[in-house]
Amino acid sequence: MLDLWQTYKKYIIGVAALLVAAGLFFFMQKDEEVATTDAVAQEAPVVEAKAEKQEPTTSKVLIVDVKGAVNKPGVYELAADSRVKDAILKAGGLSPEADVKLLNMAQKVTDEMVIYAGKVGEEGIQPVTTAQAEASGGGDSKKVNINTADTTALQTIPGIGATKAQAIIDYREKEGLFQKVEDLSKVSGIGAKTVERLSEHITVE
Repeated sequence: MLDLWQTYKKYIIGVAALLVAAGLFFFMQKDEEVATTDAVAQEAPVVEAKAEKQEPTTSKVLIVDVKGAVNKPGVYELAADSRVKDAILKAGGLSPEADVKLLNMAQKVTDEMVIYAGKVGEEGIQPVTTAQAEASGGGDSKKVNINTADTTALQTIPGIGATKAQAIIDYREKEGLFQKVEDLSKVSGIGAKTVERLSEHITVE
């Protein structure tokens, strides 16, 4: 038996050494995989946080049309929290003939809003208030519903004075409600070209 051990001792020790080496290698690989997984898990939230910070912040821009007695009439872009005074400043300020009493400078601006600066002595132009705009516009607060608006609301339409406002109401009472915007040209003193110019300010409901 001793002779047999002496004969195969080197082989047995060699195999044992190989088994120990293979075991060590296996456990080292496992440790590296676990460490790599932990590192990725720790880094992922950091990457997501950076991505969130890089997202651009956008704010709504309002587009308004400034007309009448201003130095630079035109269409302008304004910030979401702008007031009428900001729109007037964008348009170069009021011209010398403007009547400040006809504008509510503190009124909040809405998208697609038309801001008309009336002139001193201009017939029938009344200050536009938020309450008037909402009451006269029906389903569209940006336009005046010519079927329901009273004389005060009708006079908020650029170019419509007290006389024309009353003529619109008289026509409504005599002929019935307007079926389409173009029917406004049937009112005495209001032609087709005037209706075309006013079409962006009025609606029929």
